[in-house]
Amino acid sequence: MRLTLFLLGAGIGAPTRYLIDRFFRIAYQFPYGVLIVNVLGSFILGLIATGESNLEFLLFGFCGALTTWSAFALDLFDERGNPKLFAVNLFGNYLLGVGAALIGLWISR
Repeated sequence: MRLTLFLLGAGIGAPTRYLIDRFFRIAYQFPYGVLIVNVLGSFILGLIATGESNLEFLLFGFCGALTTWSAFALDLFDERGNPKLFAVNLFGNYLLGVGAALIGLWISR
C-alpha cells in the first residue's frame, strides 16, 4: 500500500514540477520554477521527515518527483557563461532549500 501511495505522489509531483517550471520559464530568464519546486519540496520534506503514516509516503513520492537535481544541474551548465547568475542560482537553491527544510523540521517538532 505504501509503495502505491509513494508512486501516486510521484505521479502528481512530476507533472506539477513541469507545469510550475514551464510557467516561470516563459516569463523569466532566471529558472525561478526550479528554485520554487526545490524550496517547496525541501520544506514539505522537512515537515514530514520523521513520519511513517500513509500520508507521509504519499508526500515523500510527491516531493521526490517535485524537486529536481537534474534540471537544476542543467540550468547551472547553461549559466556557466554568466558567473553572477550561476552563483545566484547555485547558492539560492542550496541555501533556500536547506533553510526551508530546517524550517519544516523546526515546525514539525
